[in-house]
Amino acid sequence: MLLSGVIEGFYGRAWSRAQRVDMLDWIVAAGMNCFIYGPKDDIKVRARWRETYDAEEAADLADLVEAAAQRGLNFMVAIAPCLDVTYSDAAELQALKRRLDQLLELGVNQFVLLFDDIPATLSAPDQAAFPNFAAAQAHLANAAFAHVRAREPRALMVFCPTEYCAAFAGHDVPGSSYLDTLGRRLDPAIKVFWTGPDIVSETISAASLAEVGRVLRRKPVIWDNFHANDYDIRRVHAGPLGGRGDEILPLIDGIISNPNNEFEANFVAVHTTGALVRGGYDEAAAFEAALAAWQTRFRLASSRETIPLAELRLLAELHYQPFRCGPTIEALLGRTRQMLASHRPDVDDAEWQAGHRAVRELRNQVRDLFHRTTELENRDLFYAFNQYLWEVREEVTHLCTYLDWLAEKPATEDEFPGRERIYNFYRQGFSVAVQDLLRRDAGGRYHHGA
Repeated sequence: MLLSGVIEGFYGRAWSRAQRVDMLDWIVAAGMNCFIYGPKDDIKVRARWRETYDAEEAADLADLVEAAAQRGLNFMVAIAPCLDVTYSDAAELQALKRRLDQLLELGVNQFVLLFDDIPATLSAPDQAAFPNFAAAQAHLANAAFAHVRAREPRALMVFCPTEYCAAFAGHDVPGSSYLDTLGRRLDPAIKVFWTGPDIVSETISAASLAEVGRVLRRKPVIWDNFHANDYDIRRVHAGPLGGRGDEILPLIDGIISNPNNEFEANFVAVHTTGALVRGGYDEAAAFEAALAAWQTRFRLASSRETIPLAELRLLAELHYQPFRCGPTIEALLGRTRQMLASHRPDVDDAEWQAGHRAVRELRNQVRDLFHRTTELENRDLFYAFNQYLWEVREEVTHLCTYLDWLAEKPATEDEFPGRERIYNFYRQGFSVAVQDLLRRDAGGRYHHGA
């Protein structure tokens, strides 16, 4: 069975219980089979991993276990003992077993052990007990897995390594002694997470998956950060899954989406990931199908009607993927780039004027969309996008105002913006001051003194 679904595994404010139940329904509707509970905001997942859940916390988890079971879903719970564990200390293993025993009693029989985002170093006692870092991790994971399998023969475990992408292996997966050791020492029944070439991978190829599969001696489970935004809180990703095709399916043991922190922004992410899992993936068609299903959540409080599909598509294209905007927006940006290629463009040119009108139209559409979303009945949905739409509105107004100024044929010595044109898009503060210190080219690279 291909493991497929969603992990709540990001850094930031955790989802609510109601949102998690909604997510279970989304996973089912997308044709996937798994939800992994592992929010970093739950301090007992990572910072205080030795502590069992109290009665209230345990009851909440048990409710989610039952809700998943009612929907025929696998419910997995993550534990991350990696920050401060002493791998050779028997008391540490006992603490981990206590956590696992409590979860087993709550009905959880599928687990994730996380060893991500930590220094690859061993304490002095562990250096004396193990030949290397990977051997220490494999020892702890194997012991934990044997413990749960003794109590529940159907138990499942997924392991997240410290080198969880090719970048962390020095872009030399076959040459990684860490990954090779894990492949040799980790129980063959334990699955292993992999994020691809990078932490957030633009593409994941069949060849790269075959390579890591050979080193790990098992098919990897993709932990997919394509829609994650906890590394950049200025963005949200509401477009379809990209850079992955059907050719990867025979080479993986699963694909799990770790999406945006904002719960309501993840509908398209979940449903297009499900479309990939089902096979015959067509990114554009999956996007359109997800938008049509998502539209029902965009009901307006006043009229009880939903936002038009065209406006919903605009919302998603403006907040599309980590590596690009939606196709319509990309085309308009390319057109505008050509309009601004010369310092003093010919504003009487018909093509330039048509481009100017197109930017004005986008500004008007964004303004309408922004105001329409303020009327959404689902306030969580409104707040999921409000700050991002606000910034889009300001920036497209900025662009349009500049084009308007050029269209007025200003004198050569005139500057934009003048004192009378200071709008909200004129940013100030510490972050802007720091960026102003750094001379960058169009690709964001620094060339001091150039």
